[in-house]
Amino acid sequence: MTDLDPKTSGDIHPNLTRPERSEDCSLDRLTVALEEELEGVPVAEVDGARVATLLHQYAAGERTWERYAMEGQGSYSRNLVWRSRDFELLLLCWKEGQASSIHDHAAQNCWMAVLDGALEEEHFSHRDGTLRRGRVKSYEAGGVAFIRDDIALHQIRPAAGGGGVSLHLYARPIDECLAFCPESGDPTKIHVGYTSVRGAACAQADPVAIRRAWTG
Repeated sequence: MTDLDPKTSGDIHPNLTRPERSEDCSLDRLTVALEEELEGVPVAEVDGARVATLLHQYAAGERTWERYAMEGQGSYSRNLVWRSRDFELLLLCWKEGQASSIHDHAAQNCWMAVLDGALEEEHFSHRDGTLRRGRVKSYEAGGVAFIRDDIALHQIRPAAGGGGVSLHLYARPIDECLAFCPESGDPTKIHVGYTSVRGAACAQADPVAIRRAWTG
């Protein structure tokens, strides 16, 4: 997830509420396909391979994500593309040297598709209060990773010498998670926010108000 410290305000700009999809945007069409796979489907019955295929097909050659990409200030960015009761789709932009915290996924499923550049995923386990390193795997554009809490904790970062852009699908949406100190292994609850919504900057907006406006 991210180490963003979102500001809070009860009011949000109308641009940050749930919009109409753009007919000329293949990323918006992907959200329609994801709804067909995820809306109302019990987590245990989701066809994870089908979801990964949809993400790969988009990530392998489409560029409509660029209209929603916004870089963060001092941290990687979390740009909201679409949110519903059953899933959330985010575009994350990474600069060289940035990294996520070591984190869990609040018992939800998470897919990551690399859109540009190359990203590394490192697994961790947390047992008896101790954090242990696991495998490290690199993903280039078109690559798709999947994780949930019974697999591992993880940390995401760009491959050495570059940045990257990735598409993250959380099913169901994740509004808070646990981040783990790499030295002590101690967990801290993180309340996650957004850098932008559909290309509109919103770092000063209350993420709870944004979510409420999208889902009613």
